[in-house]
Amino acid sequence: MTSVDQRGWTNRKRRLILSDGRPMAFVDSGGPGKVLLLLHGYSDSSRSFSLLEPWLSGYRLVIPDLPGHGVSAAGGGLAVADFADDVSALLVALGIERCIVVGHSMGAMIGMVICDLLPKKIEALVLISGTLRPAFPEGDVVTKEIMELSDPIDPADPFFTLWHACPHPVDDTFLTFASEEAAAMPAAIWQGILHELSRLDLTVIAERISAPILCIAGSADTLFDAHHQRALQEALAEPHSVLLDGFGHNPHWEDPSQVAQYIDRFAQ
Repeated sequence: MTSVDQRGWTNRKRRLILSDGRPMAFVDSGGPGKVLLLLHGYSDSSRSFSLLEPWLSGYRLVIPDLPGHGVSAAGGGLAVADFADDVSALLVALGIERCIVVGHSMGAMIGMVICDLLPKKIEALVLISGTLRPAFPEGDVVTKEIMELSDPIDPADPFFTLWHACPHPVDDTFLTFASEEAAAMPAAIWQGILHELSRLDLTVIAERISAPILCIAGSADTLFDAHHQRALQEALAEPHSVLLDGFGHNPHWEDPSQVAQYIDRFAQ
């Protein structure tokens, strides 16, 4: 596995002050190639793509901490559309005219909204473990655990073993930092985002997207399973699709080199 400096990741972050005075943090790799805008999932941070970075060194990777995640401050809203507005502001502030959006889970949802908002800026879209309707069921064990979170959240809580579970081994140091960052999110942010995701439906937006799309999914994804994957592909216009046999919800953690290869081929 390619070594990544997880301890130094936070020190690489730059800050953009949004129009309402909130800081938005991001990592900019400064690579020589096309811009890849990488959008992480619910409770993660820009670190979610740290394992991919060594395999995509030919690109300029712009990787924000989404609002309320990492060291980016939350705004007045916690909906996917609110996050998309802030990411769009980041693109404008950095003077990025064209980019390929790569989104994981909630980041894939945000990527679809940005593609709808800024079609001229988005060259292509990569959706990793995406869905149109996240709809966390009320009786589900994950939903129950999130709704029972209370501050301060302990990063050693067994919940994170469930939340970050992957069928294939993932770098232990990476997972330790990921759990610490997720635990640093206030319970109200966790629960507010869950509420917004549970009523989200991106079907109409997906049907409007005309940019080339690559969908990457794991066959063992228990969060957004085959039903979610089929609905997503049926709504999109002729997406390229890759199903990784035996992989879970976080394939870019389980095998970053393989996922990077698919992204690179598509981007080329």
